[in-house]
Amino acid sequence: MKNFATVSLTAFFFSSALWIIWSFIVVQIEASPNWLGSYFYLPHAARVLCVVYFGWKAVPGLFLAELWGPDFNIFEPHTLTHLIPPFMSVLSVPLALNTLLLFGFPLGSTQESPLNNRNYKHIALITLISATYNSLLINLTLTRLSLSSMEIGIDQIGRFFVGDIVGTALVVIALAVTLKPILGKKNS
Repeated sequence: MKNFATVSLTAFFFSSALWIIWSFIVVQIEASPNWLGSYFYLPHAARVLCVVYFGWKAVPGLFLAELWGPDFNIFEPHTLTHLIPPFMSVLSVPLALNTLLLFGFPLGSTQESPLNNRNYKHIALITLISATYNSLLINLTLTRLSLSSMEIGIDQIGRFFVGDIVGTALVVIALAVTLKPILGKKNS
């Protein structure tokens, strides 16, 4: 239970930090656009990295961050249907991992594993698949539950897909540049 709480809190704080950074950048650059979806959605990186490295234990923390992130408070939803899009977003990464497992590519941390969580190419593959699921499932959910007042088209699905990929790539690059000097000294 201690490990579960630690992982959930870590996932919550990491995802929340990315929400804050992303929101600041969006306000500065995109200036409240009249569309849904961003061309670089940083919080998707928290979903990918936390689920890949910590597994299912990260899902509750990520879900709370998805609820907290848009308004920076855990809102009181008017109906339970408002909880479905954040839940679908968080589950896009486990769904991607299960899809890969279904095709015979389990995730592991050894060189013998078909998918190695220490290999950036495998993280990129998981990001691509989860971005596909997220863009399709979220927009389908928004449409079917009438949660969006905007018309949802292929351009919005594309923005979600591209935003998840670019956002994750930016965070992974930033972490690699930041952590390389720290981890390089530790290994020496």
